[in-house]
Amino acid sequence: MHHLKHSFFSIILSIFVLIPISAEESSQEKKAQSIPVHEDENDGKKHYVSALTGMLLPEIAISLWCVNVVDADWAKVPMKTFLHPLDRHPEFDTDWVWTNFVLHPFQGSLYYMAARNSNLNRIESLGVTAMGDFIWEWFFETTEPSINDLFYSFIGGFAVGEMVSRLSLEAEYKASPLGYILNPPRAWTQLISGSKPKGTVGNIHDFTVKFHVGTMHSYTKSASSSVLPASETFPVYFSPDITVVYKDPYGHDSNDPYSQFEFRFGGGIGKSAGRWRGMSSIEKYIMYDVFIYSNGMIFSRAPDFGENKDTSIGMVLDYDFKWQSLIDMAAIAPGFAIKQRINYEHSKIEWQHHLCWNIIGITDYYYFHRPVNLNISFGNDYSYLTGLKAAFFWKWISDRGLMVEYNLHAYAGYDIPFAKQDNQSLGWEFFSFSELNIEKTLNETVSLGLGNQLYLKQAIFEEAENVFQIAHSGSLYAKLRIK
Repeated sequence: MHHLKHSFFSIILSIFVLIPISAEESSQEKKAQSIPVHEDENDGKKHYVSALTGMLLPEIAISLWCVNVVDADWAKVPMKTFLHPLDRHPEFDTDWVWTNFVLHPFQGSLYYMAARNSNLNRIESLGVTAMGDFIWEWFFETTEPSINDLFYSFIGGFAVGEMVSRLSLEAEYKASPLGYILNPPRAWTQLISGSKPKGTVGNIHDFTVKFHVGTMHSYTKSASSSVLPASETFPVYFSPDITVVYKDPYGHDSNDPYSQFEFRFGGGIGKSAGRWRGMSSIEKYIMYDVFIYSNGMIFSRAPDFGENKDTSIGMVLDYDFKWQSLIDMAAIAPGFAIKQRINYEHSKIEWQHHLCWNIIGITDYYYFHRPVNLNISFGNDYSYLTGLKAAFFWKWISDRGLMVEYNLHAYAGYDIPFAKQDNQSLGWEFFSFSELNIEKTLNETVSLGLGNQLYLKQAIFEEAENVFQIAHSGSLYAKLRIK
């Protein structure tokens, strides 16, 4: 079993080692209207000391915090662990979903940004990130090294690190302290190396903020009517979200990874259904929702399909996360993407299609968030799966200020056998998130819209009962266009 786990992880790493990561931009990309920053304050040398110490510093700081403030037993590493680290073997863990699929990518991004701030190229920075992952898992935790943490800290750290380091330069250009807030390792690496990070600003293509007010209803049914169905209504919720588009997605030609990306982050809070016995005091009163959707082009080409079409074709990396009262979901999926804008006389259509492989993802194993009696018990409320991810985005924009938009994220995966929890049944899990928005522009800054979101899931298990779940929400929203 351990050999199988090691082989699986080796394949994952091999896929990304072979990604053609090149820092050299194409000729078209060089013509982009962006402004170089810190050219006079960057010596162009590779500072390995600041990169390695910048990687170790957050590990030490996080460890000291967990030992002395949180009093976490897993962080109190005995001397035996330091002396015999390789006696332990990697396995999948069942830690809190937020820890595994948000905090670990963020922690990995700190390693990655420390290296990039020190003028290391992307392959070298990935090497520093992998080294930081290894040191943390084998020397800073008493538990067995985690396969999912290694993966999400490494690949997620690359995705988050590339986006945040670029955005930190944009933020600094507007207000200097923001650059350091988004890129904390920079305070250390700049002190040690005396060199500021390189990059350009003026690359934000679109920056919008939405404020939703809506309601949501869910329905869950199993094969046995004696166990379910269960139905809940969340009467009202408030949800702000931010969307950043870095460079124009359409007609983008570059070998520079994440020189074009799209990032959407949002949260929601509302009135809980508050029906189920055994719910925590918070769940009785609060409905919560946090989501991240992002995609970055690893490389892309801009073929000429006509004067009225702007097209990008290439490799993309999608990173998705959703943590909600009803749903747990995460995915890191590399694959193929085509993005196209078609310009008409009085309108335009923008569309994208991504076809990716969700290497290690998760979904909530059952209707865990409410104590429905299913006679099963797990370490946590999700299962690991691998499989396909498809995304489709379509938007029609009229020059009269009317916009219709449809987005779809669809996943189909099989539960990973060697990540199986006790009492868990393996099986196929199909789920999707779709969104339909109709929007009217009032002026250059403000738009008003009507939104509908739909979540569907069908789980087909080998031993446990099959489950069908649906959640629908409708909302009114105001959108502010910052850029």
